[in-house]
Amino acid sequence: MTTNQKRKTPLSQLIASVTESDADFQKAIAMRSVRSGQVIATPDELRSKLFILMNGRAQLVVQNKEGRRMMLSRLGPGAVFGDGSMINQADPSSTFAEALEDSTIWVLPESHARAMTERYPIIGWGMLQTFGRRLRQVEDRLEEVAYKKLPQRLAKLLLDLSTSNDKNTIRTSHQSLADMLGTYRETVSTILRGFKADGMVELGYRRIYVTDPAALKALASSWD
Repeated sequence: MTTNQKRKTPLSQLIASVTESDADFQKAIAMRSVRSGQVIATPDELRSKLFILMNGRAQLVVQNKEGRRMMLSRLGPGAVFGDGSMINQADPSSTFAEALEDSTIWVLPESHARAMTERYPIIGWGMLQTFGRRLRQVEDRLEEVAYKKLPQRLAKLLLDLSTSNDKNTIRTSHQSLADMLGTYRETVSTILRGFKADGMVELGYRRIYVTDPAALKALASSWD
């Protein structure tokens, strides 16, 4: 396989390709299929197992004692997470993984995670990429929180999530948007109703249609 082929092939497919003939690996992994909105991994599981997102999308979410949720990172195919199985974590975490759409996940228990990562450096590479993306997302959010107001942040998020089809359809819930912004669902719903009144979006069940992306972009880039 050439370098150009590797660059074009999704990481999840590369991992599947290099491990498919390894009987030990196939015996060690467990496959999970989860529906959108379901929990992929509890906090305890993230501390004791390694997860590879083979297809679909997911998010890492932290929830406080009052039940307020905040999205820490969005994950795509090839994401490797559950680093508690690789390093010793002294403090417990309330972070869990949740599916954003129907997804397939490979799970390696702690007893095999380190050995299989050493055997297949591409898994470690996937973990490093996932760490890097998570760090970048955290840095971007810190900048937005420091300088932008919530309507501006929501406008930017909608633009980031909007699809490339003609209707610019975003398949998500108000709660998921609130998780990504670190705020309450009711607050997001109120802002979205304002966006609708201004003609920037149309609202449906678990769907948001971006009708005026130029207006959203102007709002997102407004820092005053």
